[in-house]
Amino acid sequence: MDANIFENYAKAGKILKDIFAALLVKPGDKIVDIADTIENEIVRKGAMPAFPANISINEIAAHYTPIPDDEITIKDGDLVKIDLGAHIDGYIADAAVTFCSNKNDMVVAVQNAVNAAVKLMKPGNKVSQISEAIESEIEAKGFRAVNNLTGHSLDKFTFHGPVPIPNVRNSMNYEFKVDDVFAIEPFATNGSGIVKDSGRTYIFSYLKDHNTRLPESRQVLNLAKKDFSSLPFCERWIKGITPIKFDLAVKQLVAAGAIQPHPVLREAGRGLVAQAEHTVIVRDKPVVTTA
Repeated sequence: MDANIFENYAKAGKILKDIFAALLVKPGDKIVDIADTIENEIVRKGAMPAFPANISINEIAAHYTPIPDDEITIKDGDLVKIDLGAHIDGYIADAAVTFCSNKNDMVVAVQNAVNAAVKLMKPGNKVSQISEAIESEIEAKGFRAVNNLTGHSLDKFTFHGPVPIPNVRNSMNYEFKVDDVFAIEPFATNGSGIVKDSGRTYIFSYLKDHNTRLPESRQVLNLAKKDFSSLPFCERWIKGITPIKFDLAVKQLVAAGAIQPHPVLREAGRGLVAQAEHTVIVRDKPVVTTA
């Protein structure tokens, strides 16, 4: 890996580490304020958000980002999963922490799982070994690993690369190579162990160009391709379009296959969900950019 590329990965990771270290999440906080503060801080520190801040609470597992006038507030005892991405010139750091105002063993389970997995991110080890470590740590605390959410490889301007790391045991034989970059992302639940589409979508990403007569659709697609470098975006990032017209624009673009929706995911059995995540560069001594 080129030294400049390594430095970009490392700097992006340190930015997320510092943000999480300073972040206070407490009952009564509005999640839209948390998201805006985090994203502004990523920019202030010299990076760009790699995707909208995900703030997913309790049975909501992933992909919830606040809408502009979001009234959701943190309640005492909520499991608040904050999943952040930052990039410098396309080189991405991806990290997540679950906050809870009360002691919660599920939070401990995912922290143990990500720590165990990180130690194994060495050349020659296999995906199946990582998955085994993750599920074992989650089961040791009496919970289930979420079957259909995974960690993933990272590449320039690509936050979900082609190689997944399942959180459950498997026979995947992909062998890690020196300087592979991966996001290790365990999810634990006291529910069914499956997540499903909740029917709501607030995050989208560019797929292809599309001719449209609706000016708002053209504006959204142009920003998705150019300003956001094809990385995920949300309504809060699009200025000058009313909520109704934004909704019409994204519906049209999704139907045309021009943008990809990333639906809010909910635990199928309405179980609670906790998450932890770190970004790792594969080496004999793994480099955890976000820790």
